[in-house]
Amino acid sequence: MEWELKKKSIESKKGSLNAAAVDFKDLQQNPIESKKESKNFWGIVLKTLVSFSLLFYLGAKLNWQKFFSYFQSIDLLLLGFAFLFCALQTILSSLRWKILLYALNIPIKGWTAFELAMIGKFFNAALPGGTSGDFVRIYYAMALFPKNKTAVSVSILFDRLIEGVVLLVLGSSFGLLFYRQLNGQPFLQKAVLFLLGLTLLTLLFLATLSMLLKVGIKLSQRFLGKWKRVEQVLKDILHVLEVFKYCFGRILAACILSIGVHLSAILMFVFVAASLHLHLPLWLLAVVMVEITLIVSLPISISGLGVREGAVVLLLGSYGINSELALGFSLLSFSVGILWSLIGGLFFLTWKRNKKNSISFPT
Repeated sequence: MEWELKKKSIESKKGSLNAAAVDFKDLQQNPIESKKESKNFWGIVLKTLVSFSLLFYLGAKLNWQKFFSYFQSIDLLLLGFAFLFCALQTILSSLRWKILLYALNIPIKGWTAFELAMIGKFFNAALPGGTSGDFVRIYYAMALFPKNKTAVSVSILFDRLIEGVVLLVLGSSFGLLFYRQLNGQPFLQKAVLFLLGLTLLTLLFLATLSMLLKVGIKLSQRFLGKWKRVEQVLKDILHVLEVFKYCFGRILAACILSIGVHLSAILMFVFVAASLHLHLPLWLLAVVMVEITLIVSLPISISGLGVREGAVVLLLGSYGINSELALGFSLLSFSVGILWSLIGGLFFLTWKRNKKNSISFPT
């Protein structure tokens, strides 16, 4: 079949895949790298200042006695359920990536996929932005599959793309279904319309991605003749996407798992809110979750801290929730997520010792 030939074409391009991937050791030997490290350091300092400045700004407007009173009556059992649904998100997302790798004829054990997902979670919490861990996961995945570096790199990026598209579709759908209930909340109405516009633009980008890559290849051939690596990377990415195009069943399964991931996230928010005796409509939490996820993914603060809280206070405040309760909800949600992410640090510490025995090959 044609899609099987596409898979074989990816496996046959060993040299190009290795050339397309970034060699970490070469970067270490580059004298310019010290300047990049200095920029990264000051970037982290700036993002830390953004986080704490926003937190201090929000804190200056709070009634702290009222704020702490909400935490005195937290239902720990409901909070425990929130933690379980946070864990379920990672399990489902690792299974989704495993399915995408099998579509590329790259078998991997479920536990290995889960380990890498946990490592990504840890670095998402430890590094600026909400997607930094994906690049760490790409680095370790390339080390695990040195003959398929570009393929596994694109699979992780495509995995995140599927998650993002499904997230936008879910958020827009919930928002439009209950749009009439937002009469009197113009800010939330604008947020729903923004989600709808962003969803349509993302779907348009996804539909034209192959065409854009082909245009990029032609432009690189014409203007970047000296940098053959750029052209080769674009060709390898196009090959991988063409394989995915002929694996409709696996892509559909990945989308269904993404729905499960986001429903788990919504239920996590539901139980966090319930633990604070805050009862909000499910559709509102879905819209808020999408907005928060988009904002946190911007690398402008440390783990989205401060930016997330400001967004939650603004969104829930427009629905009539006081700032103290909205901030408590945001910080408690963040704490549940960060606790699960810190567990990923244990996976990171043991990864190098166990990775040699973690690859599964067909018999």
